[in-house]
Amino acid sequence: MSKPSGSGRSSGADRKRLIILAYKSKPQVVEALKVFRPWLEQRADVVGEWDTRGLNRDNASELPEADLAVVLGGDGTMLAQARALIDRDLQLLGINFGKLGFLAEFTIDSVKANWESIVSGSCRTSRRMMLEVLVYPPGAPEWGDSPASMPPAVFQSVVMNDAVITAGPPYRMVEIELAIEPGESQSSATTFIGDGVVVATPSGSTAYNLAAGGPIVSPGVNGMCITAICPYSLAARPIVAHASSEIWLGIRRANEGTELVLDGQDTCQLVKQQQVLIKQHSQRVHLLHNPDYHYWNMLAHKMHWAARPQRG
Repeated sequence: MSKPSGSGRSSGADRKRLIILAYKSKPQVVEALKVFRPWLEQRADVVGEWDTRGLNRDNASELPEADLAVVLGGDGTMLAQARALIDRDLQLLGINFGKLGFLAEFTIDSVKANWESIVSGSCRTSRRMMLEVLVYPPGAPEWGDSPASMPPAVFQSVVMNDAVITAGPPYRMVEIELAIEPGESQSSATTFIGDGVVVATPSGSTAYNLAAGGPIVSPGVNGMCITAICPYSLAARPIVAHASSEIWLGIRRANEGTELVLDGQDTCQLVKQQQVLIKQHSQRVHLLHNPDYHYWNMLAHKMHWAARPQRG
């Protein structure tokens, strides 16, 4: 059997500095690293290895300087690392040990096969939009109308895929007032009554947004999807707002378990009369892509987009 093209040792001139970020709750990740790390060390300068469960935005500054982070886990691990490393501008290569592998595009075999492209910089890369999310307490000026008297946010974070307000237990419908660029419109746009709302980036348009009936948006589009979840209205259509927009969501009616959920991972409890501000973050996450795939054929291959019905 012929060896993959990336089987040779890299010379000192083209050796990249790598950080290994591994989701070590998966036994298969731990086992794979026993063989894969020595392979990498022959071809790159591995400057450290971290368990992703202990890495966050606060301690990511302690990571050494590197050219590339090799992330072993799945799409959820990639989302968590995108949030943790947003201030580092570190390129991410995701190796999939999960289910879909839409963000974690590589396997260990495909990394080996494409190693020369990876180290030479000929692999396609992209910079994906991130969102900044802030929650303000009840009594704050509506839609941030008076910035000077705006209290500090009670919660602040970043997301790569989506920010979701979900009704939560006891699962009665919630009421959420939506304002888009209220500083210009001087009013809100509409009020959603239902199970919540999803605000998604183009990267996240194929996640909860898609399941809720929202559109698929190319990652290169500067926009945000706004999709109501099970709205009590036939007219509550999903929309795409420009990335420069400020999206304000006012909680007009809530349940005891109403929450803000970020990338399906981080949560913040919400109460009546709080306001949530969602806007484009100043930084973008830098992804390195598998040369064997392109976004649209990956969409068809992994998510069966526009697949024909199968014959019985």
